[in-house]
Amino acid sequence: MQIILISTTFINVAFGVWLYFVLSKSKLLFNDRFGYISVKTSSSTLSLVASLNLFLLFPAEFEITGLLNLLLGIGIGWLFGSLLNAQTLIAGIYNGGIGAIMGTMAGAVVMNPAICGLPSTILSEQQIIIFFALLSICVQGITAFLLLFSFRA
Repeated sequence: MQIILISTTFINVAFGVWLYFVLSKSKLLFNDRFGYISVKTSSSTLSLVASLNLFLLFPAEFEITGLLNLLLGIGIGWLFGSLLNAQTLIAGIYNGGIGAIMGTMAGAVVMNPAICGLPSTILSEQQIIIFFALLSICVQGITAFLLLFSFRA
């Protein structure tokens, strides 16, 4: 199971790096409004799936993983936000941090549904972790596809 989580984390990071290079190569083609939306979308989605995968990899150390995920999300937001101007930088940092917090909390609920008062499922913990890891690849891929599709519109 650890191999699946590590491979999905690397696939999501590869999607993010590829999306960053595509956006940085094409940053002269879009205006401030499109840059703002693309930075919000890409930084929040990438930090959400990266922090979810990292929390599923290291669920025992909640405080350390949560802090590292927050710093990772802010770093991702800063990286994507620095493509255009100060407005996109602030939006990237904010949405990267929020995405990282959401990913950490989603991972905590996946590991223990009783946190939110949800009933335990009939599925095993391993099946749920694999489902959410594969779902994160789908979410990251769909977001990257939609952002690249919006260049053509």
